[in-house]
Amino acid sequence: MTDISPPRTHQAFIAHVRASAGQFGPAEKRVAEALVSDIDEITALATSQIARRAQTSAATVVRTCQRLGYSGYNALKAELTRFQYLQPSTADADTPSTDIDSPSTIIDRVFSTAQADLASAVTLLDRKSFDRAVDVLSSAQRILFVGSGESATPAQDAALRFTMGGRQAVAPVETLSQQFTARLLSKEDACVAISFSGANRHTLDAVSAARSAGARIISITSSGVSPLAQRADVSLATGSPTQETDVFVGRIAHTLVLNALNLAIQQQSGEPAFGPSQDLIDVFARTLRPEIPSELDVPDAQQ
Repeated sequence: MTDISPPRTHQAFIAHVRASAGQFGPAEKRVAEALVSDIDEITALATSQIARRAQTSAATVVRTCQRLGYSGYNALKAELTRFQYLQPSTADADTPSTDIDSPSTIIDRVFSTAQADLASAVTLLDRKSFDRAVDVLSSAQRILFVGSGESATPAQDAALRFTMGGRQAVAPVETLSQQFTARLLSKEDACVAISFSGANRHTLDAVSAARSAGARIISITSSGVSPLAQRADVSLATGSPTQETDVFVGRIAHTLVLNALNLAIQQQSGEPAFGPSQDLIDVFARTLRPEIPSELDVPDAQQ
């Protein structure tokens, strides 16, 4: 049984299942999908019914629940039953609030919600998969980061940070350039694909090109059962457990995972954490040195 902090809401449960499923076998993934799709009915369904829907055995259902951190299917059902009493009523949810929050109240709520959701997001990440990702990237000659839309920024930021650490890392912006670069990789290289949904067509095309070239694939996404996660050699799945901050906190979580990978790899190689590689010190020194005007640059009136 996995050592986890039990989710506290339906959304947290769904996020936990989707993130964990990336490490499951085919039959266990089908059980995970059934648990998520039938979440409103689970408390009334027997183990055998879930097994039939997932086209597997009752023993596999129990084993999947144990891998999710519960003692068995009945314990999972009991937890979901408890959730039902904690959820706001439908009537309350459909009634628009007439209260207008002050700007300071809004900023406090946004930060406090994000902090709580990020604390939950880190529990969704499989640590063994993270260790494997570090090993893959540590041994890679070149690293290609790909991401489209809002995932393009974390990819480019990661490529810059890895380059600062002395690694050969790139993150082409244009989607066709991503595919071209991916196809030119080799089995000695790695491709890190970032996608919140795990279903972005451009990112999946780049991953397919990288796989055809023999490169190892690492996915960073919010769902361990997404198409991207299923095509990866190592899947790192994490995200927000609540709908209110789902996409926003998911992006932050993915960026933090990328930064953690960089930090772990730099420590292994003896390079300074988040600082320039020794090979790049002279470049940084020239870049950060203040400009001192020479006599030739001073206007005649000031001479």
